[in-house]
Amino acid sequence: MDNATPSPTPPAPPALLKTRLSVQMFLQFAIWGAWAPVLGKHLGNLNFMPAQVNGVYGAGTLATMISPLIAGQIADRWFPTQWFLALSYLLTGILFFIARTSADYSQLWWLGFGTMLFFGPTLGLANSMCFHHLSDARRDFPAIRSWGTIGWIASSGALSAWMKLTGRDIGDCLTFAAVFSIINALYSATLPATPPRRETREAFAVGKVLAMLKDPSFAVFSFLAFALMVFASFYYFMTANFLPTIGISDSDLPLVLLTGQVMEILTIFLLPMAMKKLGSKTTIALGLGAWALRFFIFGLGKPTALVVASQSIHGVAFAFAIAGAMIYAERICAPDVRGSMQSFLSWLTYGLGMYAGSYLGGAVGQHYSHLDPATQAAVRDWPPIWNVAAIGCTAVMVLFLIGFRARDTQVAEVTRIE
Repeated sequence: MDNATPSPTPPAPPALLKTRLSVQMFLQFAIWGAWAPVLGKHLGNLNFMPAQVNGVYGAGTLATMISPLIAGQIADRWFPTQWFLALSYLLTGILFFIARTSADYSQLWWLGFGTMLFFGPTLGLANSMCFHHLSDARRDFPAIRSWGTIGWIASSGALSAWMKLTGRDIGDCLTFAAVFSIINALYSATLPATPPRRETREAFAVGKVLAMLKDPSFAVFSFLAFALMVFASFYYFMTANFLPTIGISDSDLPLVLLTGQVMEILTIFLLPMAMKKLGSKTTIALGLGAWALRFFIFGLGKPTALVVASQSIHGVAFAFAIAGAMIYAERICAPDVRGSMQSFLSWLTYGLGMYAGSYLGGAVGQHYSHLDPATQAAVRDWPPIWNVAAIGCTAVMVLFLIGFRARDTQVAEVTRIE
């Protein structure tokens, strides 16, 4: 055990600041929660083939490979983060409104690309804004991030209630996303000033983050974060089409998917204690194991109650593996590249990882599919599809346990990679 004297505990942030950041997190994930879990079902209702469904999702992830690194550079060096967020949400909302009126694959591919071109950077920059204003991110960020999950739940629940009350179809998920985007654009303009750090010597913040890959531990961490999202994308892109095959109706689909988000709220409050008591490596490894376990249960496919109950594992899967990785990365990077670090993670996972996963998932789904002679619709054989994802996540967990060495310490001082 390191006997270094711990530094004094940083003061807690003002309640008003935490509230303002929490509201922004709520609105951001309300946008994502409105469309991401159920878009695949909307596209299926438009008679898109499995490869086309994954293609639309893949267009969004392709955009997320392009914009976050540029956005991180802009926010870290040139432009206030709050104004960048406001503009991004405004453009996102406009494109979601247009997407609701389209049923053409080519149009929806480009609209999927456009929405995530502007929305994708907000995922990392919202985190970096929190890290900029919080003196102790490991202590304070999980509570703020939990409001993102509440936003996801609220928008999904509102969509389900809307469909039940009006009888409208699940395509209204795009309208909901558009409305939440416009609201967040207006709200983001009121957020605390988060100016760029122009006084630093390095002109390009992204280059400073990429230079961290020379550290073997961070390189392993980055590669496995990418690999996890390749297989995790199966969940995000396919679950909405899988659950109806075991008896879940379109109107109940958002509520069933919410099971995971409810547990995520409970789990994320345990994240600071887990990282402190278990360390970053064990905490993240538990999250990786949760991803694998849920996919194995999906592969069983029955009973329905077990599959629905397995959604509760999402709490550990997301909070420990993904949110834990965000906090770990923030603790080892220099303060002047927080935006670029979070943007790099978004690019690596929600961009490159999910882009590769969209094509792998599409190929696997197409391989294990056949045409229904009566309807000429594609019918997927789900157990082997989920088993591919389960085996992939298991391999990531094993490689993580073998090859990763955490750089943050058990005492208050953190070894940052400069």
